[in-house]
Amino acid sequence: MTVVEMHDVQKAYGEVRALEHLDLAVERGEIVAVLGPNGAGKTTAFELLLGLVRPTAGTVTVLGEPPGRRVRGRVGAMLQSAGLPEQTTVRELVRLVGRSYPQALDTGDVLARTALTKRAARTVTTLSGGERQRLLLALALVGAPELLLLDEPTAAMDVASRRTFWEQARASVDDGATIVFATHDLTEAATVATRVLVISQGRLVADTTADALTHHGDEDLEEVFLTLTHERSVAEGDD
Repeated sequence: MTVVEMHDVQKAYGEVRALEHLDLAVERGEIVAVLGPNGAGKTTAFELLLGLVRPTAGTVTVLGEPPGRRVRGRVGAMLQSAGLPEQTTVRELVRLVGRSYPQALDTGDVLARTALTKRAARTVTTLSGGERQRLLLALALVGAPELLLLDEPTAAMDVASRRTFWEQARASVDDGATIVFATHDLTEAATVATRVLVISQGRLVADTTADALTHHGDEDLEEVFLTLTHERSVAEGDD
């Protein structure tokens, strides 16, 4: 089943073209990494999939429906811009968010799954950066989503926390979910994702596996990324 599909999608903010004729599809059970430099259009693509903004042109479908209220209860999301009520406890917040979904998971199970059981009585303001990210994952998971959209999910985590995070996220795929995540970490994308999408200047410039992208290890992933996104020429032009 196709979980996410974007066909000839364009998004403009005045004179700024955030996305240009973007075509992509994600199938059930995939873990797809979305790579691209700052301003490439990754966050805009996520906002379109969540129904937070509408495309200027083209079509977007999520779980066979237009993004929005009809599928909201089947999608979990972690966004960079997400704010959290600082004085609420971890347990209270997970339970509260769970109540907004038709088939929420047990709060205790979600806390255990995201290694937050010992932090359940703590307020959000006392959490470390990595713990806050795990809490955001718990909020994304509590509704038993069929699709997880994760925007830079491990940005504030150390190596050990990152490994634990992806173990937890993969468990949701074992339960039938699909994951699409944006990252600047090329190694993370190569290690975690079953497929890699590279976006540059609002266009899809690569859709393949990390292994194929590097010609089975013959080329350096970072070098390939810089070439695909034209970041090398930009950097050299600044010298």
